[in-house]
Amino acid sequence: MFQKGKALSLIISSFLLAGLLASPMIDSASAQARQDPTLRATLENAYNAWHNAMATRDVAKWEQVTAFSRQMEIRNIIVSQKLPFPQTFFADPLEAPTLAGLVGLGVLSTGETATSTYFGKANFGGAPDGGPIDNLIILHFIKEDGTWKFDRLRVVKTGNDPELLLQIRNADFSFLQGEEFQPAPQLPPVPQPVNAPDFIAEAWVDSTGYEVKIVVNGIETGNFSNVKTAELIMGGVRRGSNQINITTKPLAGGASGGVPKVEIAIYAAKTPDEEAIRVFHYRPTTPDAQMTQTFALE
Repeated sequence: MFQKGKALSLIISSFLLAGLLASPMIDSASAQARQDPTLRATLENAYNAWHNAMATRDVAKWEQVTAFSRQMEIRNIIVSQKLPFPQTFFADPLEAPTLAGLVGLGVLSTGETATSTYFGKANFGGAPDGGPIDNLIILHFIKEDGTWKFDRLRVVKTGNDPELLLQIRNADFSFLQGEEFQPAPQLPPVPQPVNAPDFIAEAWVDSTGYEVKIVVNGIETGNFSNVKTAELIMGGVRRGSNQINITTKPLAGGASGGVPKVEIAIYAAKTPDEEAIRVFHYRPTTPDAQMTQTFALE
């Protein structure tokens, strides 16, 4: 059950690691990714240019070396929270790590997208006691107009996995065939720019045993499969009438760890510091395959 009032868990930092916790979507197209060690120097140059732009807070340079789809995603996240762009992005407390001291393990490429994976102690700033720890660092790239651009960085924690550490010591990098190391199977769509909203809003979703797609005022909020989570609504919600489209589909395997159900709530606030209130709630006994409703705000 969703609470009637709560602070929005807004995403106002860690843009550097956008996509860090989300596994890439992998389908049959991922089989097109091939090892391409000849790309390493090119990709490292692209990443180093991005790192320098971040370190010097050079917005013009950052725009030149960052994938356009990622630029728009970051902009929309910030603008949807009524925060200034690009100032908020460059105020992120996390630091872009250098590749110095990291060991390159392999490069995979589809020709249009690529990943370059490293192992070692990447320093993001604010390291725990004892300094940075060993992790796998995956850099994602996109080719735009014939030039490789940096897209995002992902961390895979190795922990104390003795088998994985032994593989790395023995130069056995077969684990790079795992889905978390694959480049995107195709170029991502470029999000449409959004305007600063009347209300900042989040969707709180329980899609246990279902795949749920949510579209608010014509802008997709996300696809959710068998999860309980919250997602920032791009473009927020507005005064007056708002429309929400919900599409549900039962998962073939049913629910994992719970009774199948769909529950969706939207919480909204005028400012990032204001307590949010629930402005929409959907909790059907039997979810419709497709549903459209409106809700109004003053």
